[in-house]
Amino acid sequence: MERISALLLTDLRFLIADLGKDGGLMGPSIYDTAQVLRLAPPEEGADAGLEWLLAQQRADGGWGIPNVPLARTVPTLAAVLTVAAYLGRAHPAVQRGLRFLAEQEALWTDPLPDDLPAGVELLAPHLLDEAAALGLAIPATYAPLRALGHRRRALLAQIGPRPGTTIAHSWEGWGTTAGTELLDPAGSLGLSPAATAAWLRAARGRADLRAEQQAAQRYLRRAASVTGAGVPGVVPTVWPIARFEQAFALYMLLIAGLLDHPALRDVVAPQVADMERAMRPEGLGFSDWFAPDGDDTAAACAVFAALGLPTHLDALRRFASGDRFCTWHGELQPAPSVTSHALHALRLAGGERRESVAYLLGQQRPDGRWLGDKWNRSWVYTTGQALIALSGQAPQASIERGVAALLVGQRPSGAWGEPHPTGEETAYAVLALCALQREGQLPAGALPALERAAAWLARPERAPDGEDVIYWLAKEPYRPQRVARICELAATALAWETLRRNDRYTIATVSHLATAPDVA
Repeated sequence: MERISALLLTDLRFLIADLGKDGGLMGPSIYDTAQVLRLAPPEEGADAGLEWLLAQQRADGGWGIPNVPLARTVPTLAAVLTVAAYLGRAHPAVQRGLRFLAEQEALWTDPLPDDLPAGVELLAPHLLDEAAALGLAIPATYAPLRALGHRRRALLAQIGPRPGTTIAHSWEGWGTTAGTELLDPAGSLGLSPAATAAWLRAARGRADLRAEQQAAQRYLRRAASVTGAGVPGVVPTVWPIARFEQAFALYMLLIAGLLDHPALRDVVAPQVADMERAMRPEGLGFSDWFAPDGDDTAAACAVFAALGLPTHLDALRRFASGDRFCTWHGELQPAPSVTSHALHALRLAGGERRESVAYLLGQQRPDGRWLGDKWNRSWVYTTGQALIALSGQAPQASIERGVAALLVGQRPSGAWGEPHPTGEETAYAVLALCALQREGQLPAGALPALERAAAWLARPERAPDGEDVIYWLAKEPYRPQRVARICELAATALAWETLRRNDRYTIATVSHLATAPDVA
């Protein structure tokens, strides 16, 4: 068993040492790939990328993850436009996609939910208009989404566009004229492959922008290189993400109690020091070339506080917005997970914000859960993060209702995950339950469930998650590969420690605890 723990720590060491390398690793995006292929195809041509795109279409005619229905409209629209551009409007994939889009309108009714994909209010109406201009019949108006888009455009006009902001990140949904004012040092618009591709199309034929066009093309090639797909033009939804990768990987280690582990200190310390150097008075962004945000800032501040470093709470407090914390000021939908991370950082630094505790408690559902929000679709993630933040700051009854909700969602095998069990979602739950156990707030009756979850994670024959396990959200769901893998490995290492502490430290015991089939 010691050998297994050593192997887990060795894997963690390699991943931690590589945090931020190559700008961060990110799985491929259907939406951004479709936009790149249509608007600024790679010099190798679009054939391989188009084949990849067609392979992503689901049996129902749509593109995207079926259990995240709101996040399927934009990638399906973009894919339909791209396939039609190359293979014609009569292509079967186009026709199936149009039927799917007509059925999707039923989801976009008032009131719109808070977990909307990033920029959807700008992107979907623009894509619908492009489809109509091409004569693609979509008998749907998406009226509430269009109305939200009009309000967003009015807000953008007041704020004014700047490089490295959410406005630039969604330029393809509102921009028309290519200029240099929104370009960033990466050669992109808003670190978005789709926005950059749209800018390249708008800049076509502009000899005065030749150098900028070449930089943008280099950006798209580099972005494609980090997805692991190995197909020209297949790109992530955002890149680079070096600071996000650092902040959230280290935050997962903090939750696991591994941030100061003797076997990891020499690889953790340089990452923490580098992240601290990157912290600005305004906070930390997911990249040095993007505006600071409340979520990355909160995760970084929690890590600093846990290690006894300067906490940079002045930067975190910039994101206080009424009774909660925001990702960016002016955002249309709040994300309770951001408030969770901010409260956790404050608690570790010896501070508090009672109104934000009350806000987060108010977001708890009657069944004990916190729903997935706009940055992560998993209710297990948002529930676990809220419980960690509220530990020691909320009534025990609320903690126990949250734990009970987690246990209701546990599969007979001990795992979590929909539609099939996954290491990452199981890790979310295990990390939260173990954190509560360390704080003395885990109900005694939850220990057997925690042991079964730990045993499922620790099964020697269990394969790690594949690229189809996608929980994080932006313009569409995405997989930050290093963050997801570190979360799973950290929870698995913690699982072995949990079993050891409870004298259940044998492979035979693990096999016995996790013998139930992986069924719902």
